[in-house]
Amino acid sequence: MKTVKDVSEITGVSIRTLRYYDEIGLLKPTEITEAGYRLYDNKALEKLQEIMFFREFEIPLIDIKKIMDNPDYDKEQALLTQKSLLEQKRNRLNGINR
Repeated sequence: MKTVKDVSEITGVSIRTLRYYDEIGLLKPTEITEAGYRLYDNKALEKLQEIMFFREFEIPLIDIKKIMDNPDYDKEQALLTQKSLLEQKRNRLNGINR
C-alpha cells in the first residue's frame, strides 16, 4: 500500500489533486487508516494511470468519471484507443517540428 505522498511522488499528481479525486469520487483510496491516512493499492494506481491518460486529452473530470463508472467500460479497449490517440498526437507534433 502506498500513501498519498508516495503516489504523488511516483505519478507527479499533486497531493491536493489526489484528495480532490477522492472528494468527487473519481479515485477513492483503497483504505483509510485510523489516523486518517489515505492508502492506495496497485489497482488504485492503475486506475489513476487511466485517469491520467484521459487528462492527457483534456477530457473533463466529470466525463472521465462517467466513462469509468459505465458498466460497459472496457479498460483494455480504452487503453488501446488512448495509445492510438497518443501516437497520432506524437506524429502530429513531430510534423510541426520539421
